[in-house]
Amino acid sequence: MDALTHAIVGAAVAQLPGSGNTGPGSTNKQTIISWQKRAVIGASAALFADIDYLLFFINPLEFLAYWHRAETHSLLLAPLWAWLIMKCWQRLSAWQLPTKPLYWLCLLAFISHPILDSLTAFGTQWFAPLSRYRVAFNILFVIDAYFTAAVLCSLCLLLISNHLIPNHLRFKFLAVFFAALLPCSYLFMVIQIKHHIGQQISASQQSITLMPQPFSPFYWSALSKSANGFAQAYIRFGNDDIGQWLTTKLGIKQHQASYRLVEQIIWLNYPLIPKQENVESHVLAVWQHRKFKPFRHFSISPIFYDYQHTAQQTCVWFSDLRYHWPNIPPSFRYGMCRQYPLNRANDWQLSRMKYFQAQGTHN
Repeated sequence: MDALTHAIVGAAVAQLPGSGNTGPGSTNKQTIISWQKRAVIGASAALFADIDYLLFFINPLEFLAYWHRAETHSLLLAPLWAWLIMKCWQRLSAWQLPTKPLYWLCLLAFISHPILDSLTAFGTQWFAPLSRYRVAFNILFVIDAYFTAAVLCSLCLLLISNHLIPNHLRFKFLAVFFAALLPCSYLFMVIQIKHHIGQQISASQQSITLMPQPFSPFYWSALSKSANGFAQAYIRFGNDDIGQWLTTKLGIKQHQASYRLVEQIIWLNYPLIPKQENVESHVLAVWQHRKFKPFRHFSISPIFYDYQHTAQQTCVWFSDLRYHWPNIPPSFRYGMCRQYPLNRANDWQLSRMKYFQAQGTHN
């Protein structure tokens, strides 16, 4: 999920009863952390897991394949990370923070991060370093304005409940209940939409995977594995005026029109190894290359993306359909290039196309 949503959820979790707050009128000042401090600490603890982005600059492909959403997102290591966050706040801030409430606050806020990330299609290694299995529920896109709005409302409810006096315990309970109900109801709605679409498509396709799309919970991408690649179709459960308005403001043309109702969808086939003469051998060489192993490990729906051949160099590019959205250049495009004339130093070298830029621009 995006950083804003993580911060909001972390701040909200930090307002729950037992996270250093005993409510107005409490005489136990030793264990109280003000709601403002809890919001800041909770947001920081929820954002901490993405500190692994510092590794991106070492090797972007290996970062995505092995390092991101791994140890820093592990539920097994959560107690250790919470302790580290707690120590940082106690040593680096001027606030007097009680140890036990602060630790539990940091732990709960930290755990919210890997749980939220697992709702997306990209997977989170909950059990690292013991297991590299990625938990991915494929429910939300990494940026979901509706879900963010829901958790923001939840945060407001929890802040209001913290200012109620102890005599209003019934209202405090209702506030906490509805704070949890809002995002859970949204997730339930999205799950129902996904299930309904899956039932409609299953009659025509033996095995499909539905991927959430940007801008609306009504937009989905359906993937079906073929003998040599994947077939993809963009599906619209219903119209979304807010999503259409947003894409128009962002300059993305015909975005909603690219998604079709289930009975109108068009399947497009994307090969992994194209069969064109003089291309297939180069594509196979790159796909099977030892330096391309991280891409093969990370990609779920890999496809051939582009082939470029000039007198100076040859480049072969692959992508992953998880990163394909209508009228938006894919953000995940990796390949290998080799220079001419050929020699030992000019073997295939990893290369990455620049994010969200047209073909032909790469690092």
